[in-house]
Amino acid sequence: MAINILNSMIINRISAGEVVESPFSVVKELVDNSLDAGATKISVEIKNGGIDQIIVKDNGKGIEQEDLVKAFLPHATSKISSVEDLESISTLGFRGEALASISNVSETCLISKTQSCDCAYKIEVDGGKFGEPEPSALDCGTRIEVNNLFFNTPARRKFLKKPKQEENQITNIISRYILANPTIHFKYVVDDKTIFQTNGKTLLDTIYCVYGEEITQNVMSINKSQENISISGFVSKVGFSKPNTTYQTLIINGRYVVDEIVSKAVYMAFEEYLMTRQFPFYVININMPNIDIDVNVHPSKLNVKFAEPSKIYDLVFSACSSAIFSQLNPKTEAPKPIISTDPLIKTDINSLKEIEIEPNTRSSSSYDVELRQTNFSPITMFDLKTEQPTQENHPAQNLEPTQEYKNLEDVPNFKIVGELFNEFLVLEKGENMLLVDFHAGHERLNYDKLTEMLKARNVVVQDLLVPYVQEMSPVEVDFILNLKDELSALGFDVDAFGDKKIIINSIPMQLKDINLKNFVDDIVHDFKNLKPSLNNEIRHYLMQKACKSSVKSGMKLSEREIMELLKNLDDKNPVLLCPHGRPVITVISRAQIEKWFKRIVQ
Repeated sequence: MAINILNSMIINRISAGEVVESPFSVVKELVDNSLDAGATKISVEIKNGGIDQIIVKDNGKGIEQEDLVKAFLPHATSKISSVEDLESISTLGFRGEALASISNVSETCLISKTQSCDCAYKIEVDGGKFGEPEPSALDCGTRIEVNNLFFNTPARRKFLKKPKQEENQITNIISRYILANPTIHFKYVVDDKTIFQTNGKTLLDTIYCVYGEEITQNVMSINKSQENISISGFVSKVGFSKPNTTYQTLIINGRYVVDEIVSKAVYMAFEEYLMTRQFPFYVININMPNIDIDVNVHPSKLNVKFAEPSKIYDLVFSACSSAIFSQLNPKTEAPKPIISTDPLIKTDINSLKEIEIEPNTRSSSSYDVELRQTNFSPITMFDLKTEQPTQENHPAQNLEPTQEYKNLEDVPNFKIVGELFNEFLVLEKGENMLLVDFHAGHERLNYDKLTEMLKARNVVVQDLLVPYVQEMSPVEVDFILNLKDELSALGFDVDAFGDKKIIINSIPMQLKDINLKNFVDDIVHDFKNLKPSLNNEIRHYLMQKACKSSVKSGMKLSEREIMELLKNLDDKNPVLLCPHGRPVITVISRAQIEKWFKRIVQ
C-alpha cells in the first residue's frame, strides 16, 4: 500500500473538521477571540441557524494590518509564545487554529482596526484562498463575517442538524457567555430579531435577561473563599427547582465549562429539599489559579480537569449549604463547620447543622412503606417573605416579592377537626384551615432525629444475629473498605468476605430496621465518577430511611400520635418540608373557602 503525503489544502480541511464541527463551534471560537481582545461590547448575528451567515463584531484591540494574513494561518496565535504558557492558560481561545479552520470551510471576511491605525483593513478568505488586505471602514475593534459554512465540504454540510437545532445550540452558548461576562454589553440577533441585549451591569441583571422574572425572584447569592479559590454567584432558593440541568451554569476563570464534580456538589447540598427528578438552578463563578486547572482537555474547551477535585467539591458544597441555612434560618448565624481529624472525611459537617431541633426522645413505630410520588399543588400557605436581592437599577427591582410557604407560626392555637382520606389531618387555626400530610411530617421528624444522632455521635451499636453479606465487584468491595473507619464511627461493622463480598456484623440501633442492601447500593452508586463524602451519602440515605420508618399513607394515627407529631413540628423546626421537598402543611384561608361557596364575590 502506497503512503501519500497530503498537500496543505487537504491537511487544512481535515484540521478544520477537528475545530469546526458546526455553526455553534464557529460562534464559540469567534466570541472567545473577542473576549480575549478585551472587548466590552460584542454583537453576534446569525441567519438560518448560522449555516448561511455568522457575524461577530466587537470593540476589542483589533488586529494590525501586517498581521491580518498571519491570523488565518494554522497554529497562529497571539496568546501563546512558549511552552511555559501552556502551564497556565488564561485566555479563552488559545489553540491558534480557529480562523484557519473556519476560513477553510467558508467564505470569510475580516475587518479590523487598532487604536494606533488611521483606518481599518479588510481581508477576504474564500475556502482557504486569500485575497489582499485593503483599506475599509470600521471603528476600533474587529468584525468577522462567515458565510456559506461548509460550502466546499458537502459531506460535512449534509450532516448538520436542522437550522433551528443549530440555532438552539448557539443560543445556549451565547446565554452562557452573557452569564459569564455580566459587565460586557452583549447583543444577539437571530434572523434579524434581537434575542438578548444586556446592559453590562450585574450578574443578577444578566440572569433576568437570560431567564426572566420567575428565576430572578427565586435565587439567592452564594459567596465562599478558601486560600486562593473563591466561589460566588446565585443558586435557587429552597422550594424552587427545575426539571433538568440545562438551567445550571458553571464559570471558571471567566470560561463557561461543564463539570460533574461541581454539579454533584450542588445537588448534594440541595438533595433533601428536592422532589424526584428536580434539580437546582445555579450560576456559579469559580476563580482559582490557572495552574491548578487544565482547560486543554478537549478541543471544545468545555471540559476541565482540577488538580484537587475534592477541594473544589467541598468548597462548592459548603457555599451552597451556607446559603440554604441562611435562607431557612434568617435570624440565626450559620454554624461553623466541624473539621474531622479522620483523613478519609473530605467534606465538613456544615450540611448536618441546617436543622436545629431538639431530639425526640420518644420511640416511634416503624413500617415498611412503599414510597410513592404525590401530585399535589397547594392553594395557599402561610407567607414567609424572603429577602430579595437588590441591585441598583436592576430591571426586576420593583417586582412583587417572592412568597415562600414553608413556615408554620403559632401552631399551638389549633383545633383538630378530623382526618381526610386516612392521609391528611384537618385542623382549624384562626381564619384558616390546615391540611397536614402526616406521612410527610413524620418523615421530617425521623430525618431530624437521625441527623441529630449523627451530629452528637450518640450511636448505640446492635450486633446482628445473622450477619449481612452482599456480593459486589472487587472494585466496589475496595471502595466500601476504604470507608471502613467512617462506617465504624457510625456503628456499622463492615469487612471483606472474600474478593467479591462484604459482610456487615453490626448496625446502629437507631437504624435497627435498615434495608442494608439499599444502604450499600446507595453508597457505591457514584463510585466510578466521584469518591463520595460519607457525610453526604449518609444524609442521602437518611432521607430514604425516614421514608421507610415513617407512617404509611392510609394508616390511621391515634390522637396521641397526632398530638406528638404536631408538637414536634412546632418545636423549633423551621422547615415544614419532608426530606423529599414535599410540603408537610398547606393552608386554605376561610376567605378562599367562602369564595368557593360564592359567599364572597370577587
